[in-house]
Amino acid sequence: MNGVVLMKILSILVLVILLTSCKSMYKQDKSSDLYLRSEFTWWEAKPEFKFVTIKDSTNKVVRTKIEADGSAYHIKVADKIWSKYKNCGYKNNADRIIKLDKWLELECTYDFDKLNTTPIQKPFQIKPTKDAFYTFTLKMTTTGPSHIKISKE
Repeated sequence: MNGVVLMKILSILVLVILLTSCKSMYKQDKSSDLYLRSEFTWWEAKPEFKFVTIKDSTNKVVRTKIEADGSAYHIKVADKIWSKYKNCGYKNNADRIIKLDKWLELECTYDFDKLNTTPIQKPFQIKPTKDAFYTFTLKMTTTGPSHIKISKE
């Protein structure tokens, strides 16, 4: 009986070791991770649309191809769960339509629970005239993103 108990304990120990080693193999998303969200991302927080820090800078960037399908795209910056202070859209109505190569101020305080509507509020809009690659750059502060700049390549 002691041998059976010992084998069960060893089996559980091996299982715990395997599970923790598998978990550490994958880079975990941090709560500070931000994603480009739009119709072309299906509004999901996909790894290929995750903002990454620019070397020797606090700014973050993501680059992607946008297809010109005749429709305007809506652009947001948010974390995986659309958190209250990590759900960013335009701050000034005049900036709603994206002006390329210009820093646009972000508003990142949308409160989904309080307003009880879709988290896709105050999105920027861009309507590409032809397929192209775009770079989205976030200006970061100690409290999070403050501005976004969109450039076409």
